[in-house]
Amino acid sequence: MLNQIINTDLKLESIEEIKRLNSNTNLNVYKYPLKDLSYLKTYTIDDVDSLEIDDAISLERIDNYYKLWIHIASPVAYIEYNSAVDKCARKLISTTYLSNNIIYMFPEVLINQLFSITNKEKRASLSMGVIFNNDGSVSSFEIVQSLIKSNYQLSYDDADELIEYAPKEEEDLSIISKLLETRKNLRKKSGAKEILESYGKIIVKDNIPNIKVIDQTISRILISEAMILYGDLIANYTKTNNIPVPYRVQECKTGASNNQKINSDNQILYNFLLKKSMGKTFYSVQPLIHYSLGLDCYLQATSPIRRYSDLLVHYQISRFLNDKTLISKEEIEKNIIIINNIGRQNINRYREDQKSFLNKWFMNNTTKKYKVVLLNWINRYKNISIVYFTEYNISSICHLRAKIEINIGDVIIINNITHDYNDMLYFEMNS
Repeated sequence: MLNQIINTDLKLESIEEIKRLNSNTNLNVYKYPLKDLSYLKTYTIDDVDSLEIDDAISLERIDNYYKLWIHIASPVAYIEYNSAVDKCARKLISTTYLSNNIIYMFPEVLINQLFSITNKEKRASLSMGVIFNNDGSVSSFEIVQSLIKSNYQLSYDDADELIEYAPKEEEDLSIISKLLETRKNLRKKSGAKEILESYGKIIVKDNIPNIKVIDQTISRILISEAMILYGDLIANYTKTNNIPVPYRVQECKTGASNNQKINSDNQILYNFLLKKSMGKTFYSVQPLIHYSLGLDCYLQATSPIRRYSDLLVHYQISRFLNDKTLISKEEIEKNIIIINNIGRQNINRYREDQKSFLNKWFMNNTTKKYKVVLLNWINRYKNISIVYFTEYNISSICHLRAKIEINIGDVIIINNITHDYNDMLYFEMNS
């Protein structure tokens, strides 16, 4: 399998490292012993066109209770920290999803042939088995390095149907959804903030931009809550065992306009103000609170194929479980600086890409009229505002001209007034 690697962007050192891996997928290939969990009925739920399938879920029935299994693809079963492949991933820090291109953190051949969880063969995973109390709190959990195999590779639409109809022979997802809903309600009692809103995303095909609306369906909520649970428990595990890792931190933002947020009857404006009231998230070697998730500490560990911070967590957990020397706290701190710097560049690149193609989309739709909600005035005197396009679930900074006074939260109809979209979108309110 691996000997088929010929055309790749990797440097020679990386190619040679990959070719040293055995081509047979059996227990002897991996760097440490793996527990075989392939007997579990396992589901992956992802977008239809996703290449990086890095998470899966299972439900195990034990006596009179359920054990929820969350499986995360484990690249560290194959690669070492500071290896050639690792260094290449560290330079990129994350996969960057552009409108007409995806820049993967790992080479596609590795993602396809080794890392992604598929139904073709067993794959290495860092699995967590969780047993809940009736109120959603965790009774017990275990972390195991495992082998799994996906029985069902579902799209979100497929999973929504299974959860909604819950046929007797396929009721696992419905049960998992209820377990995680109870868990989410417990987090909300601890102060977690929930923002359930659809969002628009620019998709480019044949160089023509379109807006795809992503709805927060029951299966997306299920996967989101499972990933939060995994990050919560791993964070507490690393904190308890003094394992240095990059924690994801969000402190409470001081001076937030809570009265305005609470008194807003407009759900779109409410969500905007709620997000505005939250502090910025950042990485830290200290296990501090994550305010909006309602957690005492939290980290991201569910996307090691596409986020380097998650990969670092997997390196550390693997070393701890196998009694190997941990990456030092000082080394983790150095990596956090790199993650923050390059990660910010990747985010800005994504935002600029979305902005550019959104402008092109408006150029192709100049005759349309748009229903919007005024979210904020950035500069009232220069007519610079943030508006939310209700049909497309997308917000944008624009120049907004109106002949009458309009206030934050007002719903209005606007149309284009210029075709020069290099720096700013220009609209005026219909009279």
